[in-house]
Amino acid sequence: MKVLHLSTYAGDSGAGRAAYSLHAALRQSGIDSRMLVARSNVTDPHVSQLSGLTQTHWRMAQRADRALWQLQRSPNTSWRSPAFFGVDIRREVDRIDPDVINLHWATNGFLSIEQIGRIDRPIVWSLYDMWPLSGTEHYGSLPERTDSGYRITNRPTGDTGFDLDRWAWERKRKNWRNPMHVVAASRWLEERAHGSALMHQWPIERIPHAIDPKIFCRGETAEARARWGLDLHQPTIVFLASAGLSDHRKGGDVLLEALQQLRDQESEAQVVIVGPRTGNQATGLSNIRWIPEVRHDSELQSLYTAASVVAIPSREDTLPLVALEAQMCGVPVVASDIGGLPDAIKAGVSGELVAPGDPAALARALALFVNDPASIDSQRIRDRAVGLWSYESVAQQYTEVFATASTA
Repeated sequence: MKVLHLSTYAGDSGAGRAAYSLHAALRQSGIDSRMLVARSNVTDPHVSQLSGLTQTHWRMAQRADRALWQLQRSPNTSWRSPAFFGVDIRREVDRIDPDVINLHWATNGFLSIEQIGRIDRPIVWSLYDMWPLSGTEHYGSLPERTDSGYRITNRPTGDTGFDLDRWAWERKRKNWRNPMHVVAASRWLEERAHGSALMHQWPIERIPHAIDPKIFCRGETAEARARWGLDLHQPTIVFLASAGLSDHRKGGDVLLEALQQLRDQESEAQVVIVGPRTGNQATGLSNIRWIPEVRHDSELQSLYTAASVVAIPSREDTLPLVALEAQMCGVPVVASDIGGLPDAIKAGVSGELVAPGDPAALARALALFVNDPASIDSQRIRDRAVGLWSYESVAQQYTEVFATASTA
């Protein structure tokens, strides 16, 4: 079986990293897996990146698609994809001649809604957020719109201008007539897909992301902390977000307030924040190590190894790779009890779940691991992670879905 993955990114951004990990897992299992992407930061002969004039077309489509955002004003500041402009990849698809197309996060000027509808191969669509079943929104879409359809009468309060979301949703309804096989990474996203007006009649499975247990493994804590300039003996809290503390969806403000409460309770811990620092964030807090960006899996593995606990105080999330990778390294995770995070974390075993937007609850849960790091059973955490998210396990589940889709 030959599988072609279509993704805007390979090895870049959470969705791009997840797509590439699945590709690598499939190749490791003997599947002829290829990727066609707009941008790649991996060295892999089986990953093809748009080049030459096609790359220029992608850049132009990217800018044109983002310009459409200005037609609508909304209090929902989620990333949006009108997906009206895209790149014609039919010649490349025909050249590779796959049995199955695996769609991933494929917007931002890469594929338009109409181009997705014209794909003439069996499609398996791996969902990373709400966009495939929403309008233009990747997060924050209202159930009354996704489940019942985008109508004039259910437009959110505060939205003004052209209803870009309704326009995009109607185009999806018109162009996506052939059922696709949907794979949701979490129970939450699976339930939202089942309840959606666009996808409720399509085959829907739930398969988590694939994590390489050879890369994400437990190393030497002292060595990892020395690498990042951390105190070798102090408990360490790690938080990662591509937009840093300023990302409201990722709950950076909740984390800051929780850290202040930990300081007031005299729970001593050093904090690593990965992401851009803007303004006077964390004013009044000491013992914070800022890392603007982490590019390589080996660096991520080292950061997880340096951690006593990883914090994910998101207000909305599907199944963030951080939660899976940290546990694969034997590190507990404290996260909001929302989205796909309850699938990832087993309270009392591999971390704790807390109410979203509750700094006091987050501080109490973090304190469990900060104040008593000896209670952490790293091997138990890793064993559970390997059983759920290893390359072998996830590749086998996807192979079964590909086989079903190709014969449907």
